[in-house]
Amino acid sequence: MSVRTLGIETSCDETAVAVIEADEQGCRLLGEALATRPEEHAALGGIVPELTVRQHLELLPRLTAEAKNKSGNVKVDGVGATAGPGLAPALLVGLSYGKALAWAQKKSFHAINHLEGHLFTPFVAKGGWPKYPHVALIVSGGHTLLVEATGPRARRILGTTRDDAAGEAFDKLARMVGLGYPGGAALEMEAQGADQGCFSLPRPMKGTPGCDFSFSGLKNAARLLLEKDPALASPGRARESFCAEVQAAISDSLVDRSAQALKETGIKTFTVSGGVSANQGVLQALQKMAEERGIEFISTMGGWNTDNASMIAAVTARRVLDGQASDWDVDADPRWSVAV
Repeated sequence: MSVRTLGIETSCDETAVAVIEADEQGCRLLGEALATRPEEHAALGGIVPELTVRQHLELLPRLTAEAKNKSGNVKVDGVGATAGPGLAPALLVGLSYGKALAWAQKKSFHAINHLEGHLFTPFVAKGGWPKYPHVALIVSGGHTLLVEATGPRARRILGTTRDDAAGEAFDKLARMVGLGYPGGAALEMEAQGADQGCFSLPRPMKGTPGCDFSFSGLKNAARLLLEKDPALASPGRARESFCAEVQAAISDSLVDRSAQALKETGIKTFTVSGGVSANQGVLQALQKMAEERGIEFISTMGGWNTDNASMIAAVTARRVLDGQASDWDVDADPRWSVAV
């Protein structure tokens, strides 16, 4: 049995639509369309919900037509949309649009957890379905958490951030040194080839019991360094070395907490997904940790790293294959937990 599904992602500032074809062996992307306007948010210093909602409303019809055209205008068997977690106004736009689309086409509708989409990406990006058990690190601008997944509907949160997400820390620290917003990718570029160890920044939570994260102390320590030496916010070797230390500090924290989760569970498969997993310094540090412990390491790739509709369409396809649909009165849940 083969199914085709359309997925909609509007949990934050990205507007995305994708069409997936799937069967019991796995899935493949037929067409996708994504748009975001980072320059508008950058001018205002970050994500503005009202602006994001307007963008989703403007972009969804065009992106839907584009994704369907790329897929060959195939008929879909179900429509899925992100229902949480995320920005409530943004979620409501995509959820309402998805319901209307499914209702008009007389197809099933599926409310999808954004984080479950990220859990799927290391596997579906390679054409397969998730295998169990595994420990997953989801690390992005809005989320940093470790999840134990022992089955399709058996997930437990091992640890989460007590304050900022890792991606948020990257962006805020990049902005502190004049690299703009969003600045995670720019900070990574600054760090490439730079000398490490020229500055001393804390490794939050490293060596402590449990699997929680924290990045507020790192941000504060970095701010104090910048106050002592404003030259760190100007182009040059000093700023490059500072960015290298920031990246190393965040990487070390992610590695330590992930290693702790693997030790606690005894699970031998480790996955990483989310926008920060596109950072090569972070990715290589996590892969090294896994290999040293004899752990199978599975990461996502390409456009599957960041927020995308392909992962929403993939989870939707799994729901259609399993005969599971959402009620039409399902509402958005900005704090929807991935634990089940």
